[in-house]
Amino acid sequence: MRVLMGLGYYEPGGFATVINMLSKYLMNNGINVVVAARVVRMRAPDHVNLVKLTPEEFAKEAEHYDVVHIHTSYPYTNALVKRGLTTNLVFTWHGYAPLIYVPGIINKITGLYIKHIAYKSLIPRIKFITAISNYAREQLRKLYGVDSIVIPNGVNLSQFSECNTALRDKYAGHRPVIFNATAYNNLKGGDLLIKFFKVIKRRFPKTLLIAVGIHNYINKNKLSNMYMRDIVSLSLMPFNELIKYYCAADFYLLTSRIESFGLPIIESFAAGTPVIALDRPDARREHILNSGAGFLFKNEEELLRAVEEVMNNRDYYSRRAIEYAKGFDWSVITQRYIELYKKVLGE
Repeated sequence: MRVLMGLGYYEPGGFATVINMLSKYLMNNGINVVVAARVVRMRAPDHVNLVKLTPEEFAKEAEHYDVVHIHTSYPYTNALVKRGLTTNLVFTWHGYAPLIYVPGIINKITGLYIKHIAYKSLIPRIKFITAISNYAREQLRKLYGVDSIVIPNGVNLSQFSECNTALRDKYAGHRPVIFNATAYNNLKGGDLLIKFFKVIKRRFPKTLLIAVGIHNYINKNKLSNMYMRDIVSLSLMPFNELIKYYCAADFYLLTSRIESFGLPIIESFAAGTPVIALDRPDARREHILNSGAGFLFKNEEELLRAVEEVMNNRDYYSRRAIEYAKGFDWSVITQRYIELYKKVLGE
């Protein structure tokens, strides 16, 4: 079987991580995968056969594959639907950010057009549609009146099988140790992360915050030395290095403004690290409530109660986290996609 995978932007972040891992596991199952992107902003790992294609080039290339799998790319989707190339098309909806969080007037107008006008004439014409969460599935229903199959994103559990405790030992003088992997992204609430870190530190003076890309928010907030000395700002790094910080944390603090899936939650759970999340009506609720491995909070009082509970009973929440993450192993998720591909091909 030959599969052409398509996405808009191949760049650092959870989206590319998902594409990379799905490609790897599909190939491990004997499926030939080519990944196409309109914009390429980073080098692909050796196992990913990445090509840069315009929508027109993508449509021509698609004619030579058994299955075409597009991940929420309007230009690629439009190119195929216009040419009637939908028989073997699988479309995965990764959700969208509310316009209030989209920067710039031009981007807001473009997003409004694509979401409410352009996609409305395309998505109902696609037979095989998947959504990465129940939250994303409900978006599809409300926006376009279509149903979808929920196939979530995954994690490679084998990478977390033996958490390296060296960093945990290094930070033994701090409790709690808080981790956040996505502070570099505007939608992930780096400003709120700083705010709630300060709340926690006032109650727990030995609190340490470790966050990827938090330096921009440190500079904006002009933090006093009392806070600065207990913040570790990390640069983007290979995922195998990132895992060490997931393992070192007492809990992961999620302060994002929107989560269509919430990959850091599952990654944290895979490391046995509970998650405390700012409550929002999105996919984070699915994971936190269904797992019993963390807490949602709406205000400072609820946050502090959650921190105390996790710190007092971390082993219990850690076991719940690991058990929940097992359902998201890429070996499981990939088989669900393979079954769908076979259905597309009439097998």
